[in-house]
Amino acid sequence: MSQTMKSAFNRILLIVLITFLSQLSSACSTVQYYAQGAKGHLALMSQRKPVKQVLVDKNVSDKRKQQLKEVLEIRQFAYDRLKLPQNNSYTSYVELKRKAVSWNVIANPKYSMSPVQTCFPFVGCVSYLVYFSPEAAKREAEKQKKLGRDTHIIESPAYSTLGVFDDPILSTMLSRSSSSTAEVIFHELAHQRLYRKNNSAFNEAFASAVGQEGTRLWLKEKHPEKLERYEQHLKKRWAFFNLLINTSSELKAWYSHNYEETVTEKGKRRIYQQLNEKYARLKQSWGGDKRFDKWFTQSPVNNAKLSAIGVYYKQVPEFSRQLKALNYDFGKFYRYYEKQEEH
Repeated sequence: MSQTMKSAFNRILLIVLITFLSQLSSACSTVQYYAQGAKGHLALMSQRKPVKQVLVDKNVSDKRKQQLKEVLEIRQFAYDRLKLPQNNSYTSYVELKRKAVSWNVIANPKYSMSPVQTCFPFVGCVSYLVYFSPEAAKREAEKQKKLGRDTHIIESPAYSTLGVFDDPILSTMLSRSSSSTAEVIFHELAHQRLYRKNNSAFNEAFASAVGQEGTRLWLKEKHPEKLERYEQHLKKRWAFFNLLINTSSELKAWYSHNYEETVTEKGKRRIYQQLNEKYARLKQSWGGDKRFDKWFTQSPVNNAKLSAIGVYYKQVPEFSRQLKALNYDFGKFYRYYEKQEEH
């Protein structure tokens, strides 16, 4: 099937799915969730323009055109050097009038570091729910709060359809540095390369590792003058992530004692206070660098916010070590984990 036919077929399939879902009972939360996802995705797909067309559009800024040209180079590097899927993903563009493409809601029991798993037909169980509007995400978070759970909403610049559709470049993917853009693209393409049903922690950490190590290789080969700055950023980022991951471990151990609630709550507050103090010392060791301050100030720090870091990053060092052991042969790296899945 040609790419044009595939795109048309997928669009028709999605329209049929939306029509089918809209006819089912609105009382069913699973149906509502699928319907909002299908509608949000179709709205996004309908706005796509081929990058080649955007590059000759006089109404598009030179800065944006340069960013899109770089994305095409990043995409080619992903295929050539990282052995990621070669398809029509990231050959079209959508200019979004919002700061995120989706909002992911993660929820944890009040005294647990394990995110609540939500299971659906076809896609399996996931550790977070994806919404295409902040209002829908807030409603879900409020629903979870009423159940006594800690909640957190993650603003996402991109998402993957796992190769079912040709994912577009989004303006939200271009809002930071070129290194950040490369990480996002490599991350999302990694989801297309390998995805394990019912295992969000594996999927996100695997994709994050490919994003990180792929960006390192891209900078080394294409922009060596930017590599040192990226390495310094990674060093600080991992110092920060390790602080959060260690705090999660402390909380998990504390909750395992099953003390009466007043004691458990007191210990929880103590550990979170210590987190603030440790971060202040870490920041001081960086000469007052404030790059991670927003993590503390933009939304409440709680179990859900901490566990989100665990879902995305806790297993990344393990994946990075395996990739290094394979001499950064990305093809062998993917096959190594594919064989694990077979067994």
